Amino acid sequence: MPHKRVLVPLLLAAALPLALATPAEAAAPRVTITELPALAGGTARVVGLNDNGEVAGTNSGSTGSRAVLWNGGAPVDLGRGNATAISARGQVLSLESMTSGGTYQQHPRIWHAGTTTNLAPSGSGWVIANAINATGDVPITYSRSPYGYHQEAAAVWKTDHHVGLSVSGPHLSISVITDNGLTAGTQLPMFGDDKNAFRCQETSCTRLAAAPGTGPYAVVAANESGVIVGNRDNRPLRWQGDAVTVLPGGVGAVASSQQAVNERGHVVGWTQDASGVRRATVWRGGRQVVLNVPGPSEALAINDKGDIIGYSSASGQQRAFLWRNGRAVELGTLGGTHSVPVAINNNGVVIGHSTTADGSSRAVKWTVRKSRSATTG
Repeated sequence: MPHKRVLVPLLLAAALPLALATPAEAAAPRVTITELPALAGGTARVVGLNDNGEVAGTNSGSTGSRAVLWNGGAPVDLGRGNATAISARGQVLSLESMTSGGTYQQHPRIWHAGTTTNLAPSGSGWVIANAINATGDVPITYSRSPYGYHQEAAAVWKTDHHVGLSVSGPHLSISVITDNGLTAGTQLPMFGDDKNAFRCQETSCTRLAAAPGTGPYAVVAANESGVIVGNRDNRPLRWQGDAVTVLPGGVGAVASSQQAVNERGHVVGWTQDASGVRRATVWRGGRQVVLNVPGPSEALAINDKGDIIGYSSASGQQRAFLWRNGRAVELGTLGGTHSVPVAINNNGVVIGHSTTADGSSRAVKWTVRKSRSATTG
């Protein structure tokens, strides 16, 4: 039977550099942690959820990897492959590797309402797709032949056809698409040092402003206002218009999540303190705010209301937290020592993974509510 526990977690106050309200000052919220069951004989991992509470993930078992969808009950088997994203409409994007006999083939698919659509361009080989917007548009990069794996070309899948993008490889990566159609990614040359990040609107792609450093770029997220965030050489970056800003705080990084920036332009990740310890961080209006969570810690995602999820490993084990209105709340586990969140929706529902008392890892959902005393006064 799936585990379900209701916890009243402690506010993370004792070891924090900033003062927080104690339970006597403000009642701790009630957290319900629910296991998301795997398919029979398998184990499950989650990748994303939408505001309707639908959750996408991957089941690993004797029949290989299977994309799955949870929508308030048992997991729905969506077929072979690994889920990579879910849209606002419940469309699940997945990737299936079919490499054999000297070929390199990987096909992306969209599952929706019982129908599966293959997005691989004709004649392509290794195709990568990791993002989907509210209308089901998917940016892809791909090799033009099944006998090569270099990401040479890029396109956006729109309903029933591909629209080519004016950028070429050999090493392309596109990890971002917004609901208004902006896509963003990175490019590496086969030879030389001409590393760059780019954005595309419609079919036209242009380079983003260059940032300090020598390493490759990573573009991780964007919002509907056109703010793009990413990293280079442990420098957190924010692009807007024709300018790039290195976010303050010294050594650090934007979280590797499509929820690393919200519609307010707030960005999450980590910075390194004077002792060299990672500290969960949010940047608001370009200003660095270190969250009052014991380090080592990282902020992993933020919703449009400003709720932040992340983990602290001050105890030696990663423990998931929710940061809301200046307070950090430990989300708890299924009886084990470890938990880490993956995503949060705008209703404050969090998904991630937790260990049980026997040390096994399970996919979970946390629901956070005000306590009864806080609600009734």
